[in-house]
Amino acid sequence: MAEKRSTFQMVIFGVFAFFIIAAVMMFASFSGGGGSRNIGEVSMWGTFDRDLMDAYLRTLNDEDPRAGSIDYEEIPPDEFQARLVEALANGAGPDLFILDQSNLLRHWNKVLPFSYDIISERQYKDTYIDEAELFLSEGGIRALPFSIDPLVLYWNRDIFAEAGFAKPPVLWDEIFLLSERITQRDKANNIERATIAFGEFDNVDHAKDIISALILQAGGGIVGRLEDGTLYAGLSPEGFTDRVIPAQTALRFYTEFADPVKSVYSWNRSLPNSLDAFSQGKLALYIGYASEVRTIQAKNAHINFDVAPLPQIRAGEQKRVLTFGRLHTLAVPRAAGNVFGGTEMALFLTSESPSKLFAETIGVPSPRRDLLSVTPDDPLDLIFRNQALLSRAWLDPQAEESSKIFRRMIGDVTSGALRLSDTIQRANQEIRILINR
Repeated sequence: MAEKRSTFQMVIFGVFAFFIIAAVMMFASFSGGGGSRNIGEVSMWGTFDRDLMDAYLRTLNDEDPRAGSIDYEEIPPDEFQARLVEALANGAGPDLFILDQSNLLRHWNKVLPFSYDIISERQYKDTYIDEAELFLSEGGIRALPFSIDPLVLYWNRDIFAEAGFAKPPVLWDEIFLLSERITQRDKANNIERATIAFGEFDNVDHAKDIISALILQAGGGIVGRLEDGTLYAGLSPEGFTDRVIPAQTALRFYTEFADPVKSVYSWNRSLPNSLDAFSQGKLALYIGYASEVRTIQAKNAHINFDVAPLPQIRAGEQKRVLTFGRLHTLAVPRAAGNVFGGTEMALFLTSESPSKLFAETIGVPSPRRDLLSVTPDDPLDLIFRNQALLSRAWLDPQAEESSKIFRRMIGDVTSGALRLSDTIQRANQEIRILINR
């Protein structure tokens, strides 16, 4: 009897031991543990600066030698997508690449999803910001969040002080009063100093993202996804009357500032691009990404500027408090030569310590909730952190083509070629066509 009891106890102990070991292995995998299997060399492609990435990986390698397995290659942003598509088609692509949310759908079927057996959907949502849910799919997680770069408001303190304003706008409609007192025009109505770069596309940095933020804040959408994964165009959705379609409200507000007959006229296509205009002290408000702080400082070390959260709409049933965020993630191609190494490295680089180090290296927040739960001492970092938590985006079917659609929308309104409602409806149809390709 004692022998049977001993055997039974050994079996029970063995079962418990098995589950404990399995749990440890799963946790190690989620944290980029990798077990005892050799990761090997991992080729990684991205658009981040090579010197910056090398510095990051060297520092990380001092903490964990796995970082030394990465061979990073910087590819110019205007070449990245074409080179990646060609390389993946030829089976010569990287083991890991940096993917932003605007190109997610383009590579949806080319990346190897991370199984929910490794990271459950609940774990993923508890670990990363809301915007990261764009990368969830029925078949797994398409990529792991690496960094988040939110849109923020840059404002020229000297221009504001001269005009008698002490603080930047909190609400969008406050800019109407600002524009009337800050914008300077000569007798021929030429703009000599602008309040905000709204109303055009080609010389407004991040115009599509700014308009997207306005639409999302108003409760609208550009591309939506049903529970079964089906995508649909959402610029002109059912259930809204012509008077309350968010896209119309957003586009009307955006184009007001490019109308020469309006008192708030502040921008036109003859002016320099908005980043340069702000850096030169000729633009009071600039909507840009958190990562552009260093760019502005490099362009003009003497400009007296500060950073504030992106303004919000004043009211409305569908109002949402948010900003637009550029979310960079790590994705493993299905055709990778070292799938195991790419997967393990993605898990490792997006774990807590490497994510914290990368955020500090490039100066934008981590998309991890545990890191964002810590209140920064630096006021600037606090703004970026809060904006990271409010970041949202949408599934872009084809970034270059959708940019053309947004450009046409703006041009139709500013030129008077189409009524606002017709412009939105046409753009919605064009986005539907992109989705169905």
